[in-house]
Amino acid sequence: MSLPHSLTTHGEICDDLYELMLDENRFLKANDRARGDALLTRKRAMLASLTSSLDQMRERASHGVRTSPELRTAMEKVQQTILKALLLDRENEQLLLKSTLQPKAAVATGAPPPASQLQRIYGKFR
Repeated sequence: MSLPHSLTTHGEICDDLYELMLDENRFLKANDRARGDALLTRKRAMLASLTSSLDQMRERASHGVRTSPELRTAMEKVQQTILKALLLDRENEQLLLKSTLQPKAAVATGAPPPASQLQRIYGKFR
């Protein structure tokens, strides 16, 4: 397999991974909870494919292939897809964090504690 063909395959995997991340984003926005097992399974499989594709591209690129204008255009397209995926992943992580944070306990708005109790507490830390 040549570098241009490896790059094309890698680009397709990146596009599929981006689509998966869009699905995850929709899921997080619609359900306001952690992602489902099906999405995690798909994501793990896609990441394994991505790792394999990267290894193949590194192997092809190590042979000193000249980059043509078409190859550079394809590389830029893949880079743009990766950047979009990274931004979307950041948003997904923020949504996931937001959905997993526990709401803060309501602060009791009673009378302030007596001065003797505060003196005792501060006295422990001297």
